[in-house]
Amino acid sequence: MYDNYPQRDVKKSMSPNFNVGEDDTLDIRALLLTLWRRRWVIASTAIFLTVLSAIIVVQLTPRYTAEALLAIETRKNSVVDLEAVMSGLGTDQAAIKTEIDVLQSRRLIGKVVDKLALVKDPEFNAGLNKKKSLLSYLNPFSYLSPEWRNAILGSPDKPTSAEEIAAATRASVIDAVTKHLSVNNPPRSYTIHVSFESTDAKKAALIANTIADLYLVDQLEVKFEATERANEWLNSRVFELREKVRTSEEAAERFREEHQLVQTHSQGSVNEQQIAQLNSQLITARTDYARAKAREQQIEKNISKGDDDETGVLEVIQSPLIQKLKEQESEVQRKRAELATRYGPKHPKMLNVEAELNNIKAKIKLEIDKIVASIRSEAEVAAIRVKTLEENLDSLKKESFQVGRAQVKMRELEREVAANQLLLKTFLTRFKETSSQDGLQQADARIVSRADVPTHPSFPKTRLIVILFAFTGVGLGIGFTFLLEALDNGYRNFDQLHRDFGLRGLGMIPLIGKSKLKEAGPEAYLLSKPTSSFAEAHRNIHASLMFSAPSGNAPQVIGLTSSVPGEGKSTAALCLAHTLGRSGRKVLVVEADMRRPVMKNRLGLNESFIRLNDVLDGKISENSSKLYEDPISNIHILWTDKDTDPQHLFESSAFDLFLREARVEYDFIIIDTPPALAVSDVLVISRKLDALIFVVQWHKTPKSLVKSALKTLQQTERHIAGVILTQVDIKRHQGYGYGDQGYYYGTKSSYYSN
Repeated sequence: MYDNYPQRDVKKSMSPNFNVGEDDTLDIRALLLTLWRRRWVIASTAIFLTVLSAIIVVQLTPRYTAEALLAIETRKNSVVDLEAVMSGLGTDQAAIKTEIDVLQSRRLIGKVVDKLALVKDPEFNAGLNKKKSLLSYLNPFSYLSPEWRNAILGSPDKPTSAEEIAAATRASVIDAVTKHLSVNNPPRSYTIHVSFESTDAKKAALIANTIADLYLVDQLEVKFEATERANEWLNSRVFELREKVRTSEEAAERFREEHQLVQTHSQGSVNEQQIAQLNSQLITARTDYARAKAREQQIEKNISKGDDDETGVLEVIQSPLIQKLKEQESEVQRKRAELATRYGPKHPKMLNVEAELNNIKAKIKLEIDKIVASIRSEAEVAAIRVKTLEENLDSLKKESFQVGRAQVKMRELEREVAANQLLLKTFLTRFKETSSQDGLQQADARIVSRADVPTHPSFPKTRLIVILFAFTGVGLGIGFTFLLEALDNGYRNFDQLHRDFGLRGLGMIPLIGKSKLKEAGPEAYLLSKPTSSFAEAHRNIHASLMFSAPSGNAPQVIGLTSSVPGEGKSTAALCLAHTLGRSGRKVLVVEADMRRPVMKNRLGLNESFIRLNDVLDGKISENSSKLYEDPISNIHILWTDKDTDPQHLFESSAFDLFLREARVEYDFIIIDTPPALAVSDVLVISRKLDALIFVVQWHKTPKSLVKSALKTLQQTERHIAGVILTQVDIKRHQGYGYGDQGYYYGTKSSYYSN
């Protein structure tokens, strides 16, 4: 029968396999069940941290935060159209970040400390604060002497003089104030939030407003200082430029005097103006000369023609005297014509008229001669004037060349004078503008809203802190839960055993409470409660064992072993035997643990019942003793006593003969073998078994011991029929949600009567 039992590759089936299963899908239900199973760990951690946070919050000193709001001015007010010495702030992020740094600078904070005398405030001057909070006692360094603290943390250089002590104190107060100050700029905004935190609400508002005020004053002071420095520099520069202008003007004037360069109010020098005037006069003189010469030539032409009247001369024709004489001549000729009709040529009247006519002609002739002489004289004078003007013009041109060379240098001097004058004018104008800006300076920021006295503390946020600690406690509890699960070193279901060793599960034996046992053993409970889940578990083990083999080849000699003592191996053997006995089968239970036998005391046996020792030693006869028979299940029990060399007995032919005879006599022989790690007896016994059942205490037996025991059993190269999980806490097992037979054992089912 042993040979016909299906064998597997023992080394392959028993070799540990600690790889992750093929299904790596996260089991949400199993995760939730794990959290529910460890709910008291999570709840305890959360409650502890919540209570701890409440204690800490009560010990914390409330702090208040006041906030002032500043705005960077993007629109500039210009009272007068003057360019400022210091330009306004930029509106880019770098400029705003710079102003935030200014608000947090030690220089500005130092002004606040000095103005509000914060050196005398115990909140910021640690040397004045003698109070200690409860949390300060948690500092281990507070219990050390100054010598030990200096040895561990180092001894800082302490100031000696009063000035050094005051400076160090002020620096530490500035550091403390800076730690309580918060300055930030919201995105896409020109506003700056100045927040200050203090244990006193009024003090927080006062310091926040003081920082904002001193910041604006600091901006004005910076501008005033820049304007003052600019005024000083411009003043010295204007003085230098004045001296330079005076020197250049004197040099130009001396040069003008040396070269007699007279500059008139009109454009150009005197020489140039004279040349221009002479040119104009010369042109006029030449014109006059040409006109006079033309009249003279006309007169000469008339004279050459024998024209005594010179009537062709315009001046003669237009002369009023000649015109009057001509009228008189015409009147005398008319008169002579009238007298000629009455008198003869020699008539005195005719002679008088002739004499009068000749006299008039003589006067006309004389007047014409005067006009002709005047024209000739005018032509001569015009010629002389043209010549004189030409001579003067030539002389002035020669002088002009000399003056032109001098004016080149003069213009250079004048340009220098003009440049110096322009520079002086520019600087003088800028100096006056800058001087006038002293009273027109404006800060580049403004206070949008001043800090109000806060009515509620900003720290600690009691409710928020407690809630955060509670959530943190829940998180830590969950972490502890998974840590405990990871440190859980026992087996809780058959899937774990199959994954690690390839072994199949035969069944789970529920743990029976002491209240149900009533001072009797588990086997007594099984006999008294045949319909309980405990009894059903053993029937399930038998069924799994029987149907694990081909039909007709079920194992007859079955051994039970475990890793270490106390795993319920003997109880499982007795209960399995009782279950088989109640089903009408003839069963023999053999106690093969001669190192630590328990059957005698457990069942209350005496020496009258046959021992395994006597059977193997051949010290009994058929009528001398009898096997112990259970009165309820009718199973036979062969108990044993301690022996010094049990391996020798199990290797003997007597043990083989005993098993052969038992196979004939009984349907099942259940052998309770010693633990595999305790002694090596099981290695000898297992070679004579049809099937070996490995017993593991649920959740208790460390995995390393199970692994070591199975490695020991590998030496037999015999098949392990399966694994039994004993002492299963059904209520806890249900919490894991494995959904196996152990889960159903704990339900309120009508199938069981526990």
